[in-house]
Amino acid sequence: MANEIKVEKTQSTILRELNLILGKEFPETTYLKTFTIHEVKLTNDMSHARVFYSSFDANASEEDLKTEIDENLKEIRMLLAGKVEMRAVPELTFEYDKSLENANRIEEILKDIKKD
Repeated sequence: MANEIKVEKTQSTILRELNLILGKEFPETTYLKTFTIHEVKLTNDMSHARVFYSSFDANASEEDLKTEIDENLKEIRMLLAGKVEMRAVPELTFEYDKSLENANRIEEILKDIKKD
């Protein structure tokens, strides 16, 4: 139980700090400054974190976003290490969050059904 609370607090801290880092520390990048981190899921041993993100740049392809993350992943992790109080910063795996797109698609389908 205590470990679950610690994991949740750490997830929240990483989420907040990643949003700040991506928004402020990478002004020269094309897409990173447009990222929004929606969720961070840590493993129980806090060695690995899955980071779910989206971008408010409508012209950005998922592949372009992933490429830019991969190019800057080491620096992102290094900056995160300076912001969070952890013995070891977890390995970060960024995954594009499609939930907003799925919700919009479902909403369109429901509107179409309602019209008929």
